[in-house]
Amino acid sequence: MKIVIIAEANDNHTAPLKWALEKAGYTVVCWAGVGWTENRQATLSINGEAQISLGPYSVDPGDVIWIRRPNPPLANSNVAAPDKAFAAEEYRWFSLSIMYLLEQIPVRCINPYSASRVINNKAVQLFIAARSGLRIPSTVMTNSPSAVRNVLSDPSQRIVCKAFFPHIWKKEYSGTLAVTETFEITADALPEDEVLTYAPAIYQEMVVKAFDVRMVLLGRTVYSFSLHTPNRALDWRQEVGQGHVTIEEVATPPDVERAVLRFAQEARIEFGSLDFAVDLDGRWWFLEINEEGQFLWLDEFSTAVRMQGKFLAFLTLPKGASRQEIERKQVEFPSWRDYRQSPAKDMVPEEVHQAAPILSVEP
Repeated sequence: MKIVIIAEANDNHTAPLKWALEKAGYTVVCWAGVGWTENRQATLSINGEAQISLGPYSVDPGDVIWIRRPNPPLANSNVAAPDKAFAAEEYRWFSLSIMYLLEQIPVRCINPYSASRVINNKAVQLFIAARSGLRIPSTVMTNSPSAVRNVLSDPSQRIVCKAFFPHIWKKEYSGTLAVTETFEITADALPEDEVLTYAPAIYQEMVVKAFDVRMVLLGRTVYSFSLHTPNRALDWRQEVGQGHVTIEEVATPPDVERAVLRFAQEARIEFGSLDFAVDLDGRWWFLEINEEGQFLWLDEFSTAVRMQGKFLAFLTLPKGASRQEIERKQVEFPSWRDYRQSPAKDMVPEEVHQAAPILSVEP
């Protein structure tokens, strides 16, 4: 068995996890996604059985494929101008063929690509969560000005506005950044109707929080961590970036855990990072899931978490491993702190994000 990570080798999770797996004796290969250069080329051979080669690596029965963060397909820039659209579409469809075929052969995909495409949709997440027994805030997703104004028509109801996807604006001349984050919105703060059509948004019942929870799903096991920020920040992500958060493992209420496992089964995923808000009455409200969400930052804030070891135990154990099996095996792997103190950290080249849609550069 080898571990195939579909991501750049210098991705902020790939690099430390590859290092830790190799320290523990596992064979790990990284492939960034299909492209025209030799190391990003791929071959699919189908003759009764399917064979897949990703760059110089073969995909073999029994391998574990972690679809971490594939780069967008990359066509050769020397293609003649009239053919660029055709070549780009061929690369896109070839990339999809690879990803969907992986889940048809005898390997373990975390997560199956078809499942990941569905569950990354926020509307689907909320619908399945509610059907699985999780408590969700009432939500409207729209680009209709009248629908927005209707959501905000009850002054007693507090509403927040969210983006569908993270985005960063960067001022080219100063390097300053602005990022999307959740904010409370009121009817008297609304702009003209036309402005509300510039971008769709998510309008959601506000949960008055005692604290937030980040939950990590590892197969049939969940780990929950309370996040406490100054003034109970509405969006804790900015506070984490500034180090203004305290983290502590907390027990997951049994009914919430059962509902999360039903959710995962229906969504056909084994792994993901879930966000909950816990209200002043102790009720857990599901907000969203990122099926490839970041988790190593938890180890940065608390050495007791050992999420790096837990994830790698989950990755290398057979599907369906128990919590006890994960925690027995996690000690086989170096910790996040070990990586941070190793020379390997300084040998990783600076990460270059090729997922351009998350960044706008303004003059």
